[in-house]
Amino acid sequence: MLFLTEQDVKDALSGGDAYKEAVAVIERVLIQQSAGTTHHLKRTTMTHPNHPGHLWHNIRVLPGMAPELGAAAVRIYSGYRGTNRSEIICLFDWDDMRMSAIISDFHLHAIRTSAPYGVAAKHLARADARTLGIVGSGRYARGMAQAICAVRPIERIQVFSRDPANVASFCDDMRSTLGIDVVACASGREAVRGADIMVTATSGNTIVFEADWLTPGVLMMSLAPGEFDERTVLRSRVYLTAPEQVLSDDPPRKPFDTLVASGRFGPDDVVADLCDVVAGKKPGRTAHNEIILYESAGLALLDVGIGHWVYQRARSRGLGTDMPFGEEN
Repeated sequence: MLFLTEQDVKDALSGGDAYKEAVAVIERVLIQQSAGTTHHLKRTTMTHPNHPGHLWHNIRVLPGMAPELGAAAVRIYSGYRGTNRSEIICLFDWDDMRMSAIISDFHLHAIRTSAPYGVAAKHLARADARTLGIVGSGRYARGMAQAICAVRPIERIQVFSRDPANVASFCDDMRSTLGIDVVACASGREAVRGADIMVTATSGNTIVFEADWLTPGVLMMSLAPGEFDERTVLRSRVYLTAPEQVLSDDPPRKPFDTLVASGRFGPDDVVADLCDVVAGKKPGRTAHNEIILYESAGLALLDVGIGHWVYQRARSRGLGTDMPFGEEN
């Protein structure tokens, strides 16, 4: 069994091809999901007995299988005060279900979380999309920027978050990494003004995007629950990854929970699961001026795909520590 530390993961992902490859990996996994050859369970959350019903003390588990990749995985992580504290992917070989790797999943998770949004940008954004607006400047915002730029010829990024120092760091890093114009904005509305693709990548549970900001032809993509209002959903054609999880997640994902409870939105109002768009079974964008909303829930299949991919990259570079595991023969 191979153990990959955070540094091993970073070394395995070094090189300018990482995000382009990651998006392609997730695209393949979604095609397999659409074909019905994958298996996954919804995220299970166990809350602390002294802190029931909120996100400060919990353990979460996501299991999935992708036979065509030859892999299965379980992602396990804990939460405290709204942040992830410990995160690993346990990767299994499909043939005999032996554990092939334990992968530290802090740095990697930003890529796993961002890559589906690169796939969505590829299939749902206008062909002439050139400007990306982002609310948020943390690791997920950086990942989203790189995943989207891996599939679209973005020429300008406009970014806002509450911490000016983080915004300045984001701008410097993304200019260096992507070689395009990256500008700091004074507000979230300014960041998305004139943008062809809009992204919210914050800590969630606080509205940072309003329906009035939507303009004809825009693709709006949200990372965390509670970042946008109900009218944003109702004004948009909605595409999701794993609609069953988004609409009935635990804890509930705002604002879908209240919309579903009131009967104003339901499974039939989702245009398509993104996997069916990627597979060509359902239409993506059908008109230049459509307003499209996309959101991805935490789906175990994504961990299988990204975990298997980074494991292969690490093996090819001689990274990681081989460790004895299981019964001795």
